[in-house]
Amino acid sequence: MSVEDGFSRLRAALDAAGVRFAVGGSWASTTFGEPRFTNDIDLVADVTLAKLGPFLAALGSSFYWDAEEAEASIRAGRAFNVIYMPAALKFDLFPARAYPMGLVELERAIQLGCPGLSLEPVPIVTPEDIVLAKLHWYKSGGGTSERQWRDIVGIVRAVGLDTVYLQKGAGMLGVTALLEKVLRETPGPGRI
Repeated sequence: MSVEDGFSRLRAALDAAGVRFAVGGSWASTTFGEPRFTNDIDLVADVTLAKLGPFLAALGSSFYWDAEEAEASIRAGRAFNVIYMPAALKFDLFPARAYPMGLVELERAIQLGCPGLSLEPVPIVTPEDIVLAKLHWYKSGGGTSERQWRDIVGIVRAVGLDTVYLQKGAGMLGVTALLEKVLRETPGPGRI
C-alpha cells in the first residue's frame, strides 16, 4: 500500500464526516519551496468533537487511532494523529479552530496537483499561509528550528508572495519581526 492509498482513504473519511481540510506543514512548504523528506503529513482540519466520531468510524480498520487521545487533543486545541497501518504513514490533524488563522487557511486553500500524495487535485494551504504558520511554529519553538526556518526561506526564495497579506497575518500572530527579517534577508521573485 502507498502514500496515495492512505491519503485517498483519509480524504474519503474526512469528506464522509463533512470535515474541511487542507494539506499544510512540510508537504505544503515542499510544494512551494525547497523539497525535503518528511515522514508524516500535516493537515489543518475543521474537525470538531461532533465530527470526530463519524470521521474515525469512516477511517476503517486500515487505520490506527486513539479516540480518547483525539478527543482530548481537540478539547486542548492541539494536533492528534491517525496512522495508515499498511504504509506506517502518520497523518497529523491540526484543529483549525485552535490556530488563530486556521479557518482562514481553509478558506484560502488552493487546489493543486500533488504528485506522490494524490492523483487528483488536493486542497493545499497557500504559500503565504504556510509561511505564516511556520513563522508561528518557529517562534513557538523558541526560534531554534533550522528546519522550520529553511522551509520559510525556501518558499520566500521561490514564490512571489502577497506581502500585504503576510504583514497583516504576521501582526495577528505576533511574528512581524521574523517576517521582516526573512523578507529582508532572502532574495525572491516579485512581491505584491
